[in-house]
Amino acid sequence: MKNLRIKLLLSLIAFAVILVAVISYVNRQILVADIEKQVAMNKVLIENHILTDMQTIDNAHFYFDKNMSEKMEQELRNLKNYYRENPNIATWDLQEMKNKHGMDIYIVDQSNKVTYSTFAKDIGLDFSRCCQRFSALLDERRASGEFYSDGIDISTTTGEYRKFGYLATHDKKYLLELGIDLLNDPVFQTFNFEKTADYLIAKYKDLVEVQTINAGGVFFDNSRTKRNNVQDHSEQFQKYFELAKKKMEPVEYQTLDHSYIETHLFLPYEAETVRGESSKRVVYVKFVNFTKIEALQKNTQQFWILLTIALLTSFIMLLVINKILSKTIHLATFDPLTGVYNRATYIRKIDNLLRKRKMNVPGLLLIDLDNFKQVNDQYGHVEGDHILIETALILKRVVKNNGFVVRFGGDEFAIVLYDTTEQHMQQIAEGILTQIRTVQYEGRTSEKWSVLSVSMGGSLYLAEDTEMSLFERADKALYQSKNAGKDQYSSYQEVAADNQYKI
Repeated sequence: MKNLRIKLLLSLIAFAVILVAVISYVNRQILVADIEKQVAMNKVLIENHILTDMQTIDNAHFYFDKNMSEKMEQELRNLKNYYRENPNIATWDLQEMKNKHGMDIYIVDQSNKVTYSTFAKDIGLDFSRCCQRFSALLDERRASGEFYSDGIDISTTTGEYRKFGYLATHDKKYLLELGIDLLNDPVFQTFNFEKTADYLIAKYKDLVEVQTINAGGVFFDNSRTKRNNVQDHSEQFQKYFELAKKKMEPVEYQTLDHSYIETHLFLPYEAETVRGESSKRVVYVKFVNFTKIEALQKNTQQFWILLTIALLTSFIMLLVINKILSKTIHLATFDPLTGVYNRATYIRKIDNLLRKRKMNVPGLLLIDLDNFKQVNDQYGHVEGDHILIETALILKRVVKNNGFVVRFGGDEFAIVLYDTTEQHMQQIAEGILTQIRTVQYEGRTSEKWSVLSVSMGGSLYLAEDTEMSLFERADKALYQSKNAGKDQYSSYQEVAADNQYKI
């Protein structure tokens, strides 16, 4: 009964675990597929949003900064004329000039080095060293002698958003440059890509960074803190930046940060209207799989919750099944009248005992109530049942923990001893005879017991014995007791010796 309960419990637990695991696995796969699909859709939306907004901003600045470019050209031509009159730039009061028109002034020599400027951070900046491609562009502009005005650009030293205009002196010795801080420009304040970036980061959970990088590898930055350059990042970052700029196609790579996967996306962009160095840019976008990780963590939590519920349900089901089957199991195990084991249980238990024995010597004692039919005939079957119940109690009292009692049916009983000897079996038999005789002559029901007696036969386990061979020897000993006058015990050894003597 106990083993059956354990097996049933283990089966229910195994079923619950397998069921929950399968459901969770399928749900997890569906969840991952849905998340990846949504992430891919969001990625496309973000890319389109970024490139569209950048194009819109560029177009807005192209149409609205005409006056700014015209003002720059006028001031640069004034500077050019002033240079004709006073070519000794070292004597110029650049700060006073800036105060008149509000624009920073840069004087770039033939080596493309900023020799004088109202923007102190740029004094001494050598474009031929830091920015060779841009330096070549400056050479072209100096040689042409024409006025040039760029679109949205950035300071090479600080990364701030600025607009620049260029005009060479008549002798091509210097390149005059003016710069305007776009952060104070109403048009730029209205059409500012960093506002778009902040909006997108706030809207999409997995989007953590959006940065614009100019063709020279300098990040656009509103913070006015310090210049951020591609060269300040990892070799892999630099590699994919150059790849995006070269192919003019989106490229990406992934890195692992603790348990999170970071996706680094580079979106190349080219303005519809070519306006100097700022016409080509790369938008760097960084994604982290927060949504997927959180969803999987919730899925794992749900798995443990479901498993706990399933295990509790298994225990409850076990209690219900145990209650439903307990009576059936009891009837299948025990004799319903006397409460001792029935024949089916006897077969199972003695087979296990014989199969698993080590040094122990099991024994089998068969017991019959002699003349039991007379009790039923004289006193009725109810009284006969009482006799059988009391007999079972006597057998259990005598055997104690040395073995177990079995009722085969009718008035036939048996005792299986776990480890015994001929002497011990003889003592058990004598104890039973004494108890029965006491009831016959001294018990309250002695009148009904007076017609009864007990015949017993026993046998010890022999090498390679089976239940059947052991039973056959005990049965022969039992019939020896009956043939010898009943109310006694015989062992198989005595029966065998007696038969040999008769031969």
